[in-house]
Amino acid sequence: MQIIHKEHIKWSLLMVLLVLTTSCHHTKKTATPEDVQKIIVSADIVRRGQITEFLTLNGVTLFQKKGNIRANSTGYVSSFFYKLGDQINAGNTFCTIQTKEQNALKEISKIDSSLAKFTKPLSLICNANGILASIAVMNGDYVAEGDILATVTEPTSMVVVINVPFEYHPYISTGKACEITLPDGKTFSALVSGVMPTVDIGSQSQEYYIRLPHLSLPENLNVIIRFPYRQALNVLCIPKAALQTDELQQEFWVMKVVHSMALKVPVSIGLQSDSIVEVKPGMLQSGDRIITEGSYELADSSEITIQ
Repeated sequence: MQIIHKEHIKWSLLMVLLVLTTSCHHTKKTATPEDVQKIIVSADIVRRGQITEFLTLNGVTLFQKKGNIRANSTGYVSSFFYKLGDQINAGNTFCTIQTKEQNALKEISKIDSSLAKFTKPLSLICNANGILASIAVMNGDYVAEGDILATVTEPTSMVVVINVPFEYHPYISTGKACEITLPDGKTFSALVSGVMPTVDIGSQSQEYYIRLPHLSLPENLNVIIRFPYRQALNVLCIPKAALQTDELQQEFWVMKVVHSMALKVPVSIGLQSDSIVEVKPGMLQSGDRIITEGSYELADSSEITIQ
């Protein structure tokens, strides 16, 4: 019985050893390339083309022509026909003025009716076309001859004023084409209409203006003006999203796609626009594929999949 017991233990130990050996073989299975998770990226190609760099400046809208409505006699304002913001045309009656002499004639005209025609208030005729931007009096106010009663702005005199640093004088001149962007995102082309003959003593900037007679814009609106600054033709261009740089912006590089790998390629840049960047000839050439999305902190020689 003792011999049988020993044989039983021996076979049990052999079975345990066999199970452990099989388990170890499964654990040490070598990973295949399909088991490695690849990084998903987006890519574009390097192209030859034209690139224009723009000079961006700020401007503000302004009405060049503002007319004043002045009192033509001394007396009391007896009636108004307009309110703030109304359109008024040359020849329209802005208000009427009752003089002291006319008030005195009211009593006398009761005795002599021939004097009644002289008691009618005097009409103040507007001599400008535009919008009433300000009104300085109310009914019953006393005014003296020559007092300013209201201000009229002429919408057709709308201009954009730009303060241009004098160092950019060679790039901006009368007749120069530009692009104006409004705060709501709308853009349109225009030409520089003129320049003021003085320079601000503090900022050393010169005022240029662009006439916009057919646009209905409010005064004191901030706009952005872009002028073509420099241009390069038939150069290597890459999407701006593909360009990477260090914290000091002294070194630049892109991630070039070679088969299914991303290789770090240093580049030297030239002109830049809103969406593309010029790269100097070197390790890139036309037709190369570069990563535009997904390359941030991507290690050199990483396995990738292009989306």
